[in-house]
Amino acid sequence: MTPQPSPTSRVRLGLLLGLVFTLGVVLFGLRFLGRHAEIATPVAKPTETPPARRQISAMPRSSASLKLDESKNVWPDAPNLRLKVLADLNKVKFAEIQALAEELGCADKSRLFGFSDSAEKASGEMMKEPRWKQLGQELETLEESWPEANQEERQVILDRTSAGWDQARIEARRRLSALR
Repeated sequence: MTPQPSPTSRVRLGLLLGLVFTLGVVLFGLRFLGRHAEIATPVAKPTETPPARRQISAMPRSSASLKLDESKNVWPDAPNLRLKVLADLNKVKFAEIQALAEELGCADKSRLFGFSDSAEKASGEMMKEPRWKQLGQELETLEESWPEANQEERQVILDRTSAGWDQARIEARRRLSALR
């Protein structure tokens, strides 16, 4: 009977063969990659300065022929009315009306806009009147023209929108007070 190798010696033999195979693959890879490293362009050492490029010289420009357009100047102290400013104003003004409704006892936080049923009916009736329909249409038109407007026009739009919200708040105060 021939002696059979123990299971630990088989494991050792497998580990030894795996280690030799891995070492061979690594050495072959280093040798293969080492050959191609010589073909690559040499990198400049940090102490070396890169070769100088052709110097391009230009004559300094004179400001004598410079023509400035005063209308296109943007002054640093002028407000920059971004696209978001109008939306922010609308949110603030709507929050003021919600606070007014809460102050007058016509708020209901469980509802969509935070107004009680009677307050919503009163504001719905108000918006059916021709004066308020016209104001609503005007504010929508101003909001649509906002993206294409320049800074001066945006300031006019902001002022008019704010005035429209103020009128609505005054009328809402009057109508919601009548609900008590």
